[in-house]
Amino acid sequence: MTVIAVLHTTAKPTWTTWRLLNAIKEHGVKPLYITPDKITVEIGRAGCVFKYLGKCIDVDAIIVRSIGVFLRLEQFIRRLAMLKHIEEQGVFVINPSESLVLARDKYTSLRILSRSGIPVPETKLTEDAEEALRTVSEWGSVVIKPIMGSRGIGSIKIDDPDLAYYIISYLMTYGYPLYIQKYIEKKNNRDIRVFVVGEKIVASMYRVSRSPNKWKTNVSQGAIPETAEIDDEIADIAVKATKILGLHYGGVDIAETIGYKHKYVVFEVNAMPSWKGLYQATGIDPAKYIVEYILENLRK
Repeated sequence: MTVIAVLHTTAKPTWTTWRLLNAIKEHGVKPLYITPDKITVEIGRAGCVFKYLGKCIDVDAIIVRSIGVFLRLEQFIRRLAMLKHIEEQGVFVINPSESLVLARDKYTSLRILSRSGIPVPETKLTEDAEEALRTVSEWGSVVIKPIMGSRGIGSIKIDDPDLAYYIISYLMTYGYPLYIQKYIEKKNNRDIRVFVVGEKIVASMYRVSRSPNKWKTNVSQGAIPETAEIDDEIADIAVKATKILGLHYGGVDIAETIGYKHKYVVFEVNAMPSWKGLYQATGIDPAKYIVEYILENLRK
């Protein structure tokens, strides 16, 4: 019997993970919930490379929902090495380990997208505090973000060079690189989340800030999800961005800009997107499409 595992770090499945487990079961496939800390991989032993809770297991595919957020470098490397080894054993891992790393590194992913013709905001990466302060003075309004992060947590909008001095000094004291992005004003104070599976757009939504004074449009930060009708240009950007980063599925965050050199910009491509807000706004559950995509690939 075909077995599809869902990998997440929490002891109990999250809402999104439950949607996947239910969708797997509804397609007549055996679901399995696993956490990365209980997985063991081994070199030099024939027939049993992949163990879970000390027992050999045989799965056909793994959907990676999370490998962890606040990880030591050693943990991060181990979990990626683990996924890579499992991939080499013929297990269909979605999204692939190399693409997960690429999407998680915001600067590198934007660099590759820009090189491929996808419009992105002007972005700078430095450890030079003086250069960072010059950038604030030159751009006027910037957003300083964690180079690896999600849900808008830790992103700070700065308009004042004096405030920038204190924030940059603090970050530099603790050894954080400075990931600086030119602030882009969004039309109607909203952005667009486009959910792509394979080369198909399954759903899209606006994420509208609750207040003109709030610039973040993450649903987890209080933004309101609304159904979006997207044009062909946005659809083309979303599918291309996902494909360029080697993702089988992803959540592409796009904004229609005001007064910027590009009409649309891609802020990020999320390789492990949640979709509770998308489901609330559209009634569409991407879990079904992800499972169908996996089964199509397993049959090839």
